Amino acid sequence: MLKEYLVLFLLGHVLGDFYFQTDQMAEKKEKSFKWVWVHSLVYAVIVFIVCLPVMSPAIAIGAAMAGVFHLIIDSLKYRSLSSADKHGTRTQSLERKAFFEDQVLHLFGIFVVAYIMVLKGALRPSWEPIHNFFHYAGIPEMLFRSIVLAILLVHKPANMIIRKLLLPYKPDLGEEKSSNNAGRFIGTIERIIMVIFLFIGQYAAIGLVLTAKSIARYDRISKEKDFAEYYLLGTLSSTLLAIVFYLVI
Repeated sequence: MLKEYLVLFLLGHVLGDFYFQTDQMAEKKEKSFKWVWVHSLVYAVIVFIVCLPVMSPAIAIGAAMAGVFHLIIDSLKYRSLSSADKHGTRTQSLERKAFFEDQVLHLFGIFVVAYIMVLKGALRPSWEPIHNFFHYAGIPEMLFRSIVLAILLVHKPANMIIRKLLLPYKPDLGEEKSSNNAGRFIGTIERIIMVIFLFIGQYAAIGLVLTAKSIARYDRISKEKDFAEYYLLGTLSSTLLAIVFYLVI
């Protein structure tokens, strides 16, 4: 039961904090507290929409709690970074640390909300039309939510996590900068394929994905030590995230 609530609220979190928060909104959120409120309001609305098919008074309270927790945590992050700006101590390292602390606190808040929901009672079935669709299609609703969450996680959140993790180790990529978006898209496809292989139990096939990716960059890997280390860190981080997302979901 706890897992069902976790998947539900994690789905709302991933959509609200990554996909419906644009880069412009993220920048404005760091400069003006008003945008922290705007983002938190959008986040709460997204969580409510995700919960609509199984909505009940208890779920509505849980969605509201998730929105309030999100506002509190983002407010703390805003004050921390604003204080660093005033004292001239804001660095990329500090921003990186703030990002991971922020997400850990959000995940803890989601776990608390999910646990409270478990104590309040069982999850209601989805609205009848939605329930009937999944029933006649022969697709378990929980599995569908989990797959959607996995696909969402391996794209934008995973790309952002890897970018933050590798920031201190990033070499001068020169011309590679222009193909940055292509590199992220390749990483997304790579993780989706890995998750599919994990779902169907074809663990050995993951090695083929990593081999194909390495062949494309072999020439540069063999000649540039810094790039080779950066590439290896990125590949291992990407693989680890795909496995962790699969195991958790």
